[in-house]
Amino acid sequence: MKKLFLGGTHFFPHEANRMKKEGDVSTARELFIKDRKNNLDFLLRKRFNWMNEYIKSTKDIIEIGAGAGFSKFYIKKNYILSDVLDNPWIDLKIDALKMDIKDASIDAIITSHSIHHFSKPSLFFKECERVLRPNGIILIQEINTSLMMRFLLKTMRHEGWSYDVDVYDETKIANDPEDPWSANCAIPELLFQDEDLFHEKFKSLKIILNTKVEGFILPLSGGVISKINIPELPYWVLNIVSILDKFLICIAPQIFSMGRSIVIKKQN
Repeated sequence: MKKLFLGGTHFFPHEANRMKKEGDVSTARELFIKDRKNNLDFLLRKRFNWMNEYIKSTKDIIEIGAGAGFSKFYIKKNYILSDVLDNPWIDLKIDALKMDIKDASIDAIITSHSIHHFSKPSLFFKECERVLRPNGIILIQEINTSLMMRFLLKTMRHEGWSYDVDVYDETKIANDPEDPWSANCAIPELLFQDEDLFHEKFKSLKIILNTKVEGFILPLSGGVISKINIPELPYWVLNIVSILDKFLICIAPQIFSMGRSIVIKKQN
């Protein structure tokens, strides 16, 4: 996938990160519960509230890569929080690429900003095919490497990206498998930009929603886990920013869209 500006491969060592508290999910959760800042609350509402419509009649639901467990504050269903790292709020420690879950036992899988950390993302979708029941769904919120996102990542040295990987090749790695915070932010774009290729690789999975979202509202959040100092804004201002984001993403998604909302359904 060729990009005119900031294409190719750009990775940064963890120590170069200009954002604070990288990977510190415990502190991020503690701060959120103690002082629920408008900016981050607004972003997380946007990331999770839309999922409620898709799971209101489902029963067995699991979140993969739950991290700080923020989804529980927004998703109005009972479901399992799982992660590769064990924390008090996590219900199940699980490897997303080799899930200890029975075949055809899950109705819905949720994952938010986790896929771009997977070393072999195609294995995750093969596991989804295995554990989902017919008509089961995968609800995904992910990063999108628009020009604005690449510029932000380059400026903050937060996470890197590489378009020079084959996300479907199980013999190659897209991230360091020994480092859960290794990130290749190009992975979601490489997976979901060409829907026909995705369907060819995963015969039983059908993308039914693939929407580009999140413009300036993302950097204004101050970060979800890693942090930068951003003044807290009133909700009415954040709503105006959100309206502006929708307009800019509509006319130039390749520049302004910093996220994707995706729904995938397992076919009968």
